[in-house]
Amino acid sequence: MRLSLIYFAIILLSVASCTGREPRDVVATDSYPEMFPDYEGVTIPANIAPLNFRVAGGPEKVVTMISGEKGSVKVVSSDDRVLIPARQWQRFLADNTGESLQFEVTALIDGRWIAYRPFRVSIAVEPIDGYLVYRNLMPGFQNWNRMGIYQRNLSSFNVGTVIDSRLLAGTCMNCHSFAGNNPDNMVLHLRESYGGTILHRNGVTEKINARAGKMFAAAAFPSWHPSGKYIAFSVNRVNQIFHATGTRRATALDLKSDIVLYDTGSHEMKIPDQLSRSDRFETFPCFSPDGKRLYFCSADSVCMPAGFDTVRYSLCSVPFDTEKGEFGAETDTLVSSAATGKSCSIPRVSPDGNFLMFTVSDYGAFPSYNPESDIWIMDLRNRNRFTADSLNSPAADSWHSWSSNSRWVVVSSRRMDGLYSNLYIAYVDNNGIARKPFLLPQKDPGFHSSFLYSFNVPEFAVKPVQVKPYQIARIARRTPSVPVQAGSSH
Repeated sequence: MRLSLIYFAIILLSVASCTGREPRDVVATDSYPEMFPDYEGVTIPANIAPLNFRVAGGPEKVVTMISGEKGSVKVVSSDDRVLIPARQWQRFLADNTGESLQFEVTALIDGRWIAYRPFRVSIAVEPIDGYLVYRNLMPGFQNWNRMGIYQRNLSSFNVGTVIDSRLLAGTCMNCHSFAGNNPDNMVLHLRESYGGTILHRNGVTEKINARAGKMFAAAAFPSWHPSGKYIAFSVNRVNQIFHATGTRRATALDLKSDIVLYDTGSHEMKIPDQLSRSDRFETFPCFSPDGKRLYFCSADSVCMPAGFDTVRYSLCSVPFDTEKGEFGAETDTLVSSAATGKSCSIPRVSPDGNFLMFTVSDYGAFPSYNPESDIWIMDLRNRNRFTADSLNSPAADSWHSWSSNSRWVVVSSRRMDGLYSNLYIAYVDNNGIARKPFLLPQKDPGFHSSFLYSFNVPEFAVKPVQVKPYQIARIARRTPSVPVQAGSSH
């Protein structure tokens, strides 16, 4: 009897607790809730993690009703955080794919319930690639003692390590790249303590010495040919300068750069004459999805570091013969720096071959240092180009990547505070128009207030990287580098 009374009392307390959370004497406002991240009006894929957010104003409780064509989800919060149950969210998105959701937020602030203007979130029919691989490093521009490359499952909050400084201390790790968004063919670059290029292809992982012949530095900034047979690299001599005055903290200088071609089968590095001219800086190669052209950035060589703010890169392309493994002699200039007075960098072609996304800044080749840098898009079907206004911000918008279906992009941006780079995802329609981006969702919406690392070099992947971190570390530490032979120039 006593046990039954205890159970009955617990049930009464539970009911009273739930009833006490229900809004009463609600005051409606025409304003959207001030929330972080801002999800009002965004378009999301159906396979994205829950859009958890915080409501400003110090609410004691928040009641959020998310409604769709098929069903609804109610979230009751005892603080300012709206944490959506993951399984319920996944089923809800699957049921409402292609529709829009309405979020109704009611918050108890200073003893008064406030009902905010409802906002909508659209769910696209097209999914996003399942994984996002990126680099975390401190924003101090110099220190790589604590950094790493990580992979995030976009349908959840699970993050796995590809390689980091806990396994390879004193090593800078960067330039990770996949063939066709598939990490079955992967390359990443290591510098300093355990320098070398890690190449994973056809189930075999090895370290190569990506420097041969007249190359003045090791290869970096890779782009896979769609066949998987070739990788175009740039060879860069990069330095940094730190400004004593002004608003800019630092500038990365490309003192010299060429483009080379690596044959993954023969371990041969070709140094094409037309892409390694002494009077030009050539960098950031990018193969077209059909493999018939290579896009890249090219600038007149200037005296460095004195002319750091005068060097401007044009966006160019050359034909490529897959059978011969040779570049054509004729260079096509798509965007002239002389005509625009701007500098282009980081060209990336959508997998459907329709659009070319690139970064534009006032000068230089490394836009993450330039607060004015913006994302531009060229429609390769008619060569019309335009600024991707919805993707851009007053801060630096730089590294970017396409999903394998060409409907999603991710951009690294410093818009949150001007210092840390974070990742923003956006839907791009068939006309190349990007919709409002949303911040990569985190389990705790307060994540960014305590996470002291920047996100950059984001790359979509259709599946997780299969090579284990300890395998990469062991190969980097103990395995001799496979020698690369210098090939003929064309």
